[in-house]
Amino acid sequence: MSREPLIPHALILRVLDEQYSLDLNRLSYLDAGTAHAYRAEGPHGTYFLKLVPGGEYGQEMLERVRAEVPLLLALREETLERVPRPLFTRSGGDLAWVEGHPMLLYEWIEARNLGLEWQAALPGLAPLLGRLHGATERIMARIEQLPTPPEEFAFPFAEQLTRNLRHLQALPAGSRAGMAKLRQVLTPHLGRIEGLLDEAGRYQAATRTRPVPFAVCHTDAHGGNVMRDEDGRLWLIDWETARLAPPEHDLWMLGSHLKDVLPAYETALGRPAGLHFGTLAFYVCRRVLEDLAVDVQMILHEHTRPEEDAHTLSTLREYVLPDLLTVQDRLNEFRWVAG
Repeated sequence: MSREPLIPHALILRVLDEQYSLDLNRLSYLDAGTAHAYRAEGPHGTYFLKLVPGGEYGQEMLERVRAEVPLLLALREETLERVPRPLFTRSGGDLAWVEGHPMLLYEWIEARNLGLEWQAALPGLAPLLGRLHGATERIMARIEQLPTPPEEFAFPFAEQLTRNLRHLQALPAGSRAGMAKLRQVLTPHLGRIEGLLDEAGRYQAATRTRPVPFAVCHTDAHGGNVMRDEDGRLWLIDWETARLAPPEHDLWMLGSHLKDVLPAYETALGRPAGLHFGTLAFYVCRRVLEDLAVDVQMILHEHTRPEEDAHTLSTLREYVLPDLLTVQDRLNEFRWVAG
């Protein structure tokens, strides 16, 4: 979330004191993802504050983060103690409110996001995922639901993406410069995009007919959501997209490194992984197409300012297009490891 909400820090601090009985005197806004985030400090400790944005998107996020709270407690009890620890209000509530915005408070984790160092941490991350997947029954016995519904192997964005690409090619005169630039960037790759949509559909069909036990999956254990503390221990944060899904939902992100860390994963899991190539391929394809669909939708229908277009176009060039152009290489990395 790029812009801080116009809520006075003094008001937020006062609500925190009233609701949590915390003597806090400093609030710092953080660039920490889709929710508004703050570092809250006082003489007796430091805390992480998540403030949910307004609107329809904020309501959807609120449902996820509220379901995340019992999941975090279950994880800390069952398998992964190094996950965020949520705090409760004086009345036992899981959130407080400030000017119509729900906010959740967590203990501060004194660690840093791995970012580009994520790959070097995979020998430690793989067994964490194995422990998570292996503890599915115990975790689900403690909670009513996960933040995100169980996997349905859907492409809810595919129709919108196809429609937007057609609109892009028939762009009317006088359209924003960002739209014209988007057409220029994507036109050479339209055939590849259409082919990937077809290929993803085949993997989808194969995966839907494969009987497989679902596991509790984090679903987004990339470098931004894996942290390392000063003792070298790994922490997994941001569980609001956790869901029941095939273990491949977590493992596809390991890419070419999966072969090297699979034994450690299976040891922690307690059994052979039995990975399925079609399922790994489904997740690779879906992620690329979903990221593309989001960027195209933003430029065509959401953005109103040139700087917004410029930021999204930069993301498209730097991350999404390279992923699109290397899909087949990444799929080939999984053929040795899965049936």
